[in-house]
Amino acid sequence: MATVLDNHFHCPDCHPTLQRGVTPAICGQVIPPAVVGSGPTRKCPPCKAARCSHKAGHKKPQR
Repeated sequence: MATVLDNHFHCPDCHPTLQRGVTPAICGQVIPPAVVGSGPTRKCPPCKAARCSHKAGHKKPQR
């Protein structure tokens, strides 16, 4: 059985430079190094859940 890799969400506003193995995803996990191949992948469920609330934190206040 193949391992399913999670695709994490990187916020360019919080971390302008993506460095795999160092940069945290919005779910708190470190974005792992790239894996060569075409195995099964999925969107990281915690990133998917946190994405809307994370983006809302970047909105500028209305005047």
